[in-house]
Amino acid sequence: MDDSGQVKPLVVVGAGGFGREVASLIHDINVICPEWQFMGFLDDGVDGSTVEGYPILGPVSSINTLPTPIYVVCAVGDPRLRRKLVARIETYGCEFATLIHPTVSKSQHVSIGEGSIICAGTILTTNIKIGKHSILNLNCKVGHDSILGDYTSCMPGVNIAGEVVVGDGSYFGLNACVINRVNIGKWSIIGAGAAAVKDIPSRCVAVGVPAKPIKTLGDG
Repeated sequence: MDDSGQVKPLVVVGAGGFGREVASLIHDINVICPEWQFMGFLDDGVDGSTVEGYPILGPVSSINTLPTPIYVVCAVGDPRLRRKLVARIETYGCEFATLIHPTVSKSQHVSIGEGSIICAGTILTTNIKIGKHSILNLNCKVGHDSILGDYTSCMPGVNIAGEVVVGDGSYFGLNACVINRVNIGKWSIIGAGAAAVKDIPSRCVAVGVPAKPIKTLGDG
């Protein structure tokens, strides 16, 4: 709720599978304590409504037609695309929502940046910093004293140990893991099931056990 005790209007950018899961996350938050009025989705490539019946309000530019103030969260898994969408949304002067599922376990010593989405079953221990517009999908784990940069994307089951530093825009595939005190460079991709046991450079794709870089990525 806002300072007046009213639920806050919220739209989700991205009506794909993850966006629809975020709509369910919003519902779960409201069951515990009514906070959000979910208005629907904004998506440049989809019209009508979702299979669940949630309305698709139009492309991202339609945000100008919505009542203000309006809160926005970007539910797009690709960090590079999410960064571009957030930059567009910022030009409209909207506020960003931060969504944390009620089942998330975290200490009071965890910092989560605006626009981030933390999904059900995730465990965040202590002295952890998560940057802006990051996504931690279902059942992720982050250990003590770790830092995750802006636009980090962790798919379900990612396990990041203690004292890890993750650069902005890094993407971790399903069930990827990082051992203690490893650094992951900016805008890199750690493949599904990979185990990062040594530092991974920026802008690369790393796969396997142990994870090894196999491809260099452009600036994007």
